Amino acid sequence: MLVFFFFFSCHEQSDELEQLSSHVHENDADKEYLNSNNIFYDQPKLNVLNQGESIKMNKMMQMDESFRITKYCKRHGWEMIETKSGVFYSVLKNGIGHKTPSIGDSVKLNYEVRLLDVDQTLCYSSVDYNSKGVDVVLGKSPVISGLHTAISYLIEGDSAIVVLPQFLAYGIAGDNEKIPMYQPLLFYLSLLDVKG
Repeated sequence: MLVFFFFFSCHEQSDELEQLSSHVHENDADKEYLNSNNIFYDQPKLNVLNQGESIKMNKMMQMDESFRITKYCKRHGWEMIETKSGVFYSVLKNGIGHKTPSIGDSVKLNYEVRLLDVDQTLCYSSVDYNSKGVDVVLGKSPVISGLHTAISYLIEGDSAIVVLPQFLAYGIAGDNEKIPMYQPLLFYLSLLDVKG
């Protein structure tokens, strides 16, 4: 009796295997047809955001980054001003000049660019290029857009801390191996001279 049950059980399983096998062959044929017509059967479907969803997601990312920058600055005891464009700055030493730079003005400045990390890793310093300061034409020199904005809030002689969110810094591209993608940046700026 046990042998009969075993035989019956094996026979039933072989029928199931044949059905599965024929189903697999149908799927393989379907895959071949789909692939020959440039329809990729095994590819995952990508979700595409519409414009409204994309704008909403970008705003949420900016709010999150703004929150993280604010927390970082508070941890370091910096009282920062956040501009409408998203630049954070705090004047450490007030200058004695009265000139505020505007677009087209040539300015001379010293700066350090650092990562917004625990160690404030140094990426660049103007001293590496020129110890007497670097000339920048506001709104025209090939520097990141956030730096132009930050300089426009300073007065000749000011020294300041500036934090740029990633979208005003190097964004998705990063910069060589020194600045990773999506990295907010910390600047120590000294506005030495403004030439109108």
